[in-house]
Amino acid sequence: MTPHADPSNQDNRTPDPAPARSQHAPPGHDDHTTTATEKSRPDTGWTLSTTETDDDYAPTFLGNGYFGGRIPAAGTGYATTPIETQAHLAGFFAQNGPIEQYANIPTWSTLAFSDESGGTYGRLPQAARAGEQDDPEQGTVSNYRQTLDLRAGLLTTQATWTSPAGRRTDLTYQVLVHQARHRVAAVQLTFTPHWSGSARVSGVFDGTSARLTEQSSKGYDRPAAESYETVTTLGTGITAALASRLELPTGVAAHIADFETDQVQSVGVQATFDVQAGSTYTVTKYVGVASSQDSEDPLPAARAAAAAATDTGYGNLLAEHKAAWGNLWQADIEILGDPVLQLHVRASMFYLLESTRAGVNWSLSPCGLSGDGYNGHVFWDTETWMYPALLAQHPDIAVGMNTYRQQRLAAAQEYATRTGFAGARFPWESALHGDEQTPPGWEMGDLEHHITADVALAHWQYYLATGDHDWLAEKAWPVLQGAAEFWVSSAVPHAAGGYDINQVMGPDEYHFPVDNSVYTNVAAAQALRIATRAAKVLDVAADPEWDRVAVGLRVPYDEDLAIHPQYDGYDGDTIKQADVVMLQYPWEHPMPAEVARNDLEYYVPRTDPDGPSMTDSIHSIAHAALATSGSAAYDFMRRSVDPFIRGPFNQFAEQRHGGAFTFTTGQGGFLQVFLYGFSGMRWREDRLRLDPTLPPQLDGLTLRRMLWQGREFDVEIGPERTTITLTAGPPTTVEVAGATHPLRQGTPLIMPTRRPDLLPTSDLAGASRRA
Repeated sequence: MTPHADPSNQDNRTPDPAPARSQHAPPGHDDHTTTATEKSRPDTGWTLSTTETDDDYAPTFLGNGYFGGRIPAAGTGYATTPIETQAHLAGFFAQNGPIEQYANIPTWSTLAFSDESGGTYGRLPQAARAGEQDDPEQGTVSNYRQTLDLRAGLLTTQATWTSPAGRRTDLTYQVLVHQARHRVAAVQLTFTPHWSGSARVSGVFDGTSARLTEQSSKGYDRPAAESYETVTTLGTGITAALASRLELPTGVAAHIADFETDQVQSVGVQATFDVQAGSTYTVTKYVGVASSQDSEDPLPAARAAAAAATDTGYGNLLAEHKAAWGNLWQADIEILGDPVLQLHVRASMFYLLESTRAGVNWSLSPCGLSGDGYNGHVFWDTETWMYPALLAQHPDIAVGMNTYRQQRLAAAQEYATRTGFAGARFPWESALHGDEQTPPGWEMGDLEHHITADVALAHWQYYLATGDHDWLAEKAWPVLQGAAEFWVSSAVPHAAGGYDINQVMGPDEYHFPVDNSVYTNVAAAQALRIATRAAKVLDVAADPEWDRVAVGLRVPYDEDLAIHPQYDGYDGDTIKQADVVMLQYPWEHPMPAEVARNDLEYYVPRTDPDGPSMTDSIHSIAHAALATSGSAAYDFMRRSVDPFIRGPFNQFAEQRHGGAFTFTTGQGGFLQVFLYGFSGMRWREDRLRLDPTLPPQLDGLTLRRMLWQGREFDVEIGPERTTITLTAGPPTTVEVAGATHPLRQGTPLIMPTRRPDLLPTSDLAGASRRA
């Protein structure tokens, strides 16, 4: 799948999160053995929690599509292990070398607590330098629990901290990145001391991890307990502004002081006040973040966001935040009969929704907003794996990924011209400006041309999903036209007729350069047909060459094996990931079902078992479409998630034994199994196309608030029948198993659920032939 092992990014690539437990438990935490199932208890279908930070612990991240950050086991601040808890701002790229790289903003979640005895709960910048977090003199932790509420977008950490002086304090942290106010986050600390004396709370922006930036300003407003700073990216000059205000307990007399540190990109304030044993106190840190890319003067914007949040108050802010998440969760994927799988599915959608939002037109990298893996670059991961998982239920969010490409069309046109092609050639790795950002020494940037077809397909899918004619004309058409012109200029006439595309690399990155990569040629032909079809819809002239080349592009085929060879001369070697099997989905290349099945059976054992998870997502979708057996679609779905999921918060790793983390690419592929595999949904211009099936291992599957061309509908797939309910919008037509049916509000459509496991073998073969 994804890209390559990028040597310029090796320090940022995340190993399998299983270091020695002493590396990442809160200070003094007393571990005991707990199974992964016990630590991720599916009590409600919406919460994931842990009482341990042992070898299986990997910290979660919170975001709202504009900015975010990974939150460590302590529930606040910065940590280096087991995974560095970086903070990110969408589109925040620096350049300090040959390529643009994702830069980190200072950690905004630090709200450290001290009983003034010399120990601190929650790492401070100077502690990061001196290694105090790993020092047993920092104290010990007991009664620990950390809970992620997926429905509310809220992380809660509870602990009893015993300081080096032996004083016990019960602490509860809540952290949110506001889903409605894109520039706002909040950290609330509620604590009950079992001692009386002086307490200190430090609200800090920790610049320890803010690499590829330099601090450009800082300041304080002590009466408001406010601190602020700006940091600017190296090479690109993008400014991020961060501001925070501390809201202190009512009625306490606090001494406010600047936070002193030698860490040049850190800034903050400290509040010291007296506390009484048994009383409970609450301190809230309100955070504002703004970028020079969407604000003429980001510092006033950040300060205003923090001040407005403070005026609103934490209770009202939290209510707004939950309401915004509640609106997003009206679209849901409900799994019956498997509560653990239900949490895998919801967590996967949660991390996608945290990494992008409507109106923020920065595309998704393989790690979303969780980290800087792959330098934060944009690949086919977006259009092929994450985008479709959002398009079915959140087209208003998905469209921003297309906007990102449209805004960089001029760079794609320049890239095509500079490399000897016509039209628009989109780069394999894209970042700030849209030119090729593949690191030197890697062939993917030169050879993996299929990205231009992947971009074209995503644009066409959005039109099919929304029917937005004006968008097609004004936004998408230049991209589709440019892609078609690129593919015509890529095609070389073959001596025996037709056209070749030579010296490229398909998704199988183990073999290159190759001639007539079957994925590349099929994708190119489809991109040409899409452009021709769009021209007809828009009543504009299409270049006749588009259709001529689309028809003439050679698609390798082995008559003896009745399969599609990977490329000209392919000899059956191990391939990296799903490639030929993607002809069936998402490209819907016309072929007999027998050939599609042969491709699947041929390539499954030839695909690297240590490759990325999306391969088995495609295998599952293909088996569901072909009705090959009662268990194959389910088994491959499990293979696409079980080896890659990491506890306790259900995040994906890129590989079975390491790779990028959190790998939102893999989570997008996994979600497509439910949205397009078991539902059989395919995008059509004039009707809904569904073909629901249910594996016998599941009691049922419901897709809530699916969207298509101004309609909202639910699909409830049960063991015997499927109910399709139009909940909003005008009547429409539904195609199921080749037959069309009317669908209108108040009259659900009830159809038999396809169950290959219940069919005799002869009937199963017939069903496959008809697929």
